[in-house]
Amino acid sequence: MVSLNGFRKDYLRLNFSVDEIVAQYKEWATEDTYMILSKWNRKEWKNEVFAVKCAKSGNDVYRSRVERRFRGLSHKAEALEFFNPEARGAIATRALWVTLTYDTKLCSYQDAWDNIAVEFNVFMAYVRSHYGKVSCCRVFESFDNGYPHIHCILLFQDYFFSVFRDAKGKFRVHEKDVIAQGWHSLIDIKGMSSLAGGFSYLKKYLLKSIDLEKADSKGLKTLALCWVYRKRAFSVSGSFRKALTDLITDLHNSNKNTVQTMLSGEIIPEEEYFLLGFVPAAVLNPNSNSWFIILNAEQISAVDKHLEKTSF
Repeated sequence: MVSLNGFRKDYLRLNFSVDEIVAQYKEWATEDTYMILSKWNRKEWKNEVFAVKCAKSGNDVYRSRVERRFRGLSHKAEALEFFNPEARGAIATRALWVTLTYDTKLCSYQDAWDNIAVEFNVFMAYVRSHYGKVSCCRVFESFDNGYPHIHCILLFQDYFFSVFRDAKGKFRVHEKDVIAQGWHSLIDIKGMSSLAGGFSYLKKYLLKSIDLEKADSKGLKTLALCWVYRKRAFSVSGSFRKALTDLITDLHNSNKNTVQTMLSGEIIPEEEYFLLGFVPAAVLNPNSNSWFIILNAEQISAVDKHLEKTSF
């Protein structure tokens, strides 16, 4: 069984190629792992044991979680339009579509992946120092040569950027040169007429970096390199959701306390679960690729033996 920690030790020592990293990642990602939990059933006065499939970068559980999170953001964003793309005269926007590339002359692709998150934070600090409060939704992507680049939506709280059309009909902003000084490599910036359009672009890149089964060559490299360098392919700053909420006045109050109820209205009591450990799917021998399994006596015995054997 491939483990990330074990592979990272070998990787740092042996300097594997990008293709070798992809091969090791695929072996790790395609081996299903289950989290084993137990709960005391008060009504039947017995202990129940469950297996829950773990999210692994690129697998079906991970993909479902990211897509659900992304849908929530994009649904809110549909109502936000900054200017009419057909309008004439002066137009402005509070949202930018930004792509940050990485100059291969600066360092190796390994160092680029090591450094890019910190460098992106420095870039964001630079942008804030010039334009005030800004929140971000971003996606990492790998080029075929292994070097990373970033696609992101920047949403500004107070600043409006002056927008114009370039020779190719793309919406650009006059402040591009100032923003570009905050990044060490080539940068592309577009003014966004609406957040819905930006999320459509972001979704295109996101889908290539969360689904192992559908990933192309660049998508596989993105998944593998985010895995080995412990990077989240998709990230939303905490202020981004708040910014969306603040801009859409008819959203409901999300701070309201809620409880889970049955159809009859009866409140479902809180349950206490205990984590027993993690096991590969082969230990459980499930009948299907289930995300949730109530274990029978045979499976519980197999789990006990596996955890006893692998415990230190």
